[in-house]
Amino acid sequence: MAYGKEKVILGINCSSGHDSSAALIVGNKLVAAIEEERLTRIKHDGGFPYESIKFCLEYAGVSNESVDCAIVGWTPYGNLLKRLGILYFDSLKPQVIRRKINFLRDLYFGTLDDGKIVQTLLPKARLEFVEHHLAHAASAFFASPFERAGILSIDGRGEWSTGLLGVGEGSRIRKLSESFLPESLGMVFDAFTLYLGFGIFDEYKVMGLASYGEPKYLDQMRKIFRFDPDSIFHVNTDYNQYYLYSDCKEGHNWTSLVEKTFGPPRRKGENITRVHMDIASSLQARLNEVGVEIVRHLFDLTATRNLCLSGGVCLNGVMNYQIYRELSPENIFIQPASNDGGVSLGAALLARHHIYGIEKRIEFDHAYWGSGYSDEEIERELKNSGLTGYRLENAPETVAKLLADGAIIGWFQGRSEFGPRALGSRSILADPRPAENKDIVNARIKFREEFRPFAPSVMEEHAGEWFELDIPSPYMLLIPKVRKEKRSSIQAVTHVDGTARPQTVSASANPKYHAMIESFYKLTGCPMVLNTSFNVKGEPIVNSPTDAIRCFFTTGLDYLVLGDFIVSKKTNYDEIAAIAQADSLKAN
Repeated sequence: MAYGKEKVILGINCSSGHDSSAALIVGNKLVAAIEEERLTRIKHDGGFPYESIKFCLEYAGVSNESVDCAIVGWTPYGNLLKRLGILYFDSLKPQVIRRKINFLRDLYFGTLDDGKIVQTLLPKARLEFVEHHLAHAASAFFASPFERAGILSIDGRGEWSTGLLGVGEGSRIRKLSESFLPESLGMVFDAFTLYLGFGIFDEYKVMGLASYGEPKYLDQMRKIFRFDPDSIFHVNTDYNQYYLYSDCKEGHNWTSLVEKTFGPPRRKGENITRVHMDIASSLQARLNEVGVEIVRHLFDLTATRNLCLSGGVCLNGVMNYQIYRELSPENIFIQPASNDGGVSLGAALLARHHIYGIEKRIEFDHAYWGSGYSDEEIERELKNSGLTGYRLENAPETVAKLLADGAIIGWFQGRSEFGPRALGSRSILADPRPAENKDIVNARIKFREEFRPFAPSVMEEHAGEWFELDIPSPYMLLIPKVRKEKRSSIQAVTHVDGTARPQTVSASANPKYHAMIESFYKLTGCPMVLNTSFNVKGEPIVNSPTDAIRCFFTTGLDYLVLGDFIVSKKTNYDEIAAIAQADSLKAN
């Protein structure tokens, strides 16, 4: 049934095994979108998104019985014949055959089981399934402002496809080509991530490490994967195989030829050597080359230079910037939730346009679609935690002064971000100028590897003065060079190779965050702050005031700013009282 006269569409991601999420559209508005990990506090939670669904419905004031359509961004039927083909490939060893049969069973019946849960939770909703990569594509194109655009989606795998080229026109998306297992660019990058001693989902660490090396193994990488005009790309399975097709150890996906070519894999915890840096650099350089070739081909196919990107591989900002720099698209939109969390949004948008035939596009001009808390709720939580908070008359100005004086601050404002990036709602902030701030935040706050870089959040109107970037980058998904004359001025956010991952902040998308950065600019002449996600290594980004308070007291943060309240760890409140007196603060 309809919620009033408006369609209520719930998009769900639950079958890919990680980053489960839900997104809700009511009428002509996206109301809420959130990943399950934010609510359960389980990193990359891949379980059924009960909490995400509950949050979306409660936020909108929609009952379970009022949902018209529930659509899952994964289908048990997609590429079915190609899936069945794995039973006839290569090895006839009993353990390999058993592995394949079990995998197919889980893939097919697991999705059907998810559908049964949906039908139980939402008894009056129309249940639909949509292909994973089509949902990725929809999350980018239908959220973009473009009437027509070429679309690229690449990740590890969907049901069986590993990438999609398409064209979006108005309220329709048309596939142009697909790639399929066992060939996957996402899994090549995953394989080398594990080979280099990092964990699953740690591809961003390889991207950061690449800046320390040289592409000395580029020729070898060119033998492993390349552009293919017929199937998007080609992966040489002599080096990289999905474990179902071979005797590769499950989860590794590389063959002995990789070790013969590059040497033994790095064990977790072992020192990182120059060889590891050079392998990472070569992998990144090759991904850049292939990404450029793929998009050049897409432009030729579509005769448009508007570009939409999604899928986990498209979180690689180095590749994205190389595409932008070499091909100069007229416009580019990269879905901020390009990980599988964004599939729920794409599924909901696809249902709206393809199933219900609604032509009007939904406005998507920011990424703040998650949980939000009023100052009254924050104040109540502070009291429940036994904390004294001070209400700031001018939080942006006061925080800017504290940052300029060297403080490191947990910044908790508004609704949480959708996607893996902290964009000024759930962020840890510091002064971007001193080089030592990078080491301090890595060691004292984040408890992570020293080579990991930090992002600058820069006023959109000043971004071009500091970075080789002449378009907005609101979601931190392009990694340009810092202008040479500016690098010494912002050492904490300039990576070893002279690059940075800026978030351009507009006054319209995030007024309070922009006002704080503007205040910092007036004080220091630097129109940006260091921004990293408000969490510690291994945990999801904080979602609630309780999460933020816990993180605050288990790290070396100096202050916590929740809404308009500031909290200090010091039992002697003389310092915070002095701040209060100086900046017209009043105690709650």
